[in-house]
Amino acid sequence: KAAMQLKTEYNIPLILVSLGKEGSMAFSDSAWTEVPAYKVATIETTGAGDTFGACVLHYVLEHGFYDYGKEELTQMLTFANGAAALVTTRKGALSVMPAKEEVEELIKIKK
Repeated sequence: KAAMQLKTEYNIPLILVSLGKEGSMAFSDSAWTEVPAYKVATIETTGAGDTFGACVLHYVLEHGFYDYGKEELTQMLTFANGAAALVTTRKGALSVMPAKEEVEELIKIKK
């Protein structure tokens, strides 16, 4: 509710909501979606939020910024959730960032 209120009141074209170990949500002008988190053997959560944000920015830079539909929002969050999950399985921060291929493998395995 709060995200939708902010989106409407301030005319924000894209809002992301992290739900931590529960996943994430995204709201665009024409769609919204919720994507569950990947269940992994978490060691520590350092860097998970930064990784999530970096993956969303990567998606925007790779695809351009426009009014994403549900499918695009789901793709964006699925990858970001996967990368953030992998980071939590490793000790440290920047040195444990997964490669794109590692994230894609997790997504493929966990579908």
